[in-house]
Amino acid sequence: MKNTNKIVTILLNVLFCAALLWSFSRNCFLRPYAGSMWKELFSGVMQLATLYINYFLLYPLLVEKRHSRTLYWLAVGVMVLVFTVLELAIARPYIMECNGFIIEQVGFYPFFSKLLFAVGGRYLFFNFFPYLFRERKQIQERLDAEVRIVYQEVRKLDVVDHHNKNKLILIPIDDIYYCQQDGNYTRIYTVDNIWHSRLGSMVHLEQLFGDEEFVRISPTLLVPYKYIWSCSNGEVEMKKMPWTRTPLKFTIDTKNSEEVAGMVARNLALGNEQHGRRDAMNRVSASNRKRRHPINPSQEKQEIVFAFVQSHPGTRSTEITTGTSISQSTVERCLAELRKQGRVAYVGSKKNGGYEAV
Repeated sequence: MKNTNKIVTILLNVLFCAALLWSFSRNCFLRPYAGSMWKELFSGVMQLATLYINYFLLYPLLVEKRHSRTLYWLAVGVMVLVFTVLELAIARPYIMECNGFIIEQVGFYPFFSKLLFAVGGRYLFFNFFPYLFRERKQIQERLDAEVRIVYQEVRKLDVVDHHNKNKLILIPIDDIYYCQQDGNYTRIYTVDNIWHSRLGSMVHLEQLFGDEEFVRISPTLLVPYKYIWSCSNGEVEMKKMPWTRTPLKFTIDTKNSEEVAGMVARNLALGNEQHGRRDAMNRVSASNRKRRHPINPSQEKQEIVFAFVQSHPGTRSTEITTGTSISQSTVERCLAELRKQGRVAYVGSKKNGGYEAV
């Protein structure tokens, strides 16, 4: 299902909002009961309002557009102060009525002072987490972008070398024999009978590699087409390596056996010549080649991406990936080809721009 992630996200947001409102209606937080369930519910609505104003308005306008973070936190502080005073005014109207008189008589009212800091602290606590999530998301996006650049331009993958004090190294993509999920890590087996590990799920690697060179034959196995020898009877037989007595065989997941078998068969039938050219390029000395490029995406996928860009002007590659269910790396290759053909163009700044049909 294409929109599963979006549906789950929406349901989680609705569940969170309902739980918060229910909690406010039953129990007040850090202040006396307001005397009415509706006032408590309204307080919960104001709490949610600050959360979503921060997440969808203040942070995108002030941080993502590279304004001062001091200005962002100042805006959050002003918003928290306004909503805190508003909540106290609704919950305890007499506080606001007599506050001025009490200040004149005995100074700042201690009870109101405690409530102000308690309720304001609660608002700040709620608004601190979206900031952390946004920061973590941005860092992850930058890391993913760097990994894609290394993969596409250098044709290498970053892994942990367990045979050399767990150092981070880069291995050639063409040397990957197969990948296997191992808990929160993925084991990368090479043609030299050496395995490395990489933090992350198989889904992340599948998105990175695309579906032109690798096929996911089961939830825990990802193999390159170039090392598949045959596919029959629900099994994929790998090409025999010098260090194996018998060829490795992997069982295809029964849920997608027909689809996977068809993809492998088409690749074996139509891609032998192309793979032969790539194997010949691998034998060329490094001094005579500058860069090896990934296989170009099919015309069918290019048309799917172009149609999505036509119907969604200003879209970005991540949105195309979500809307078409094509992997991120394949979408970027399609966009590169379409730009070469002059069919699409990137309009706007690098931060806020998007692709449009020409």
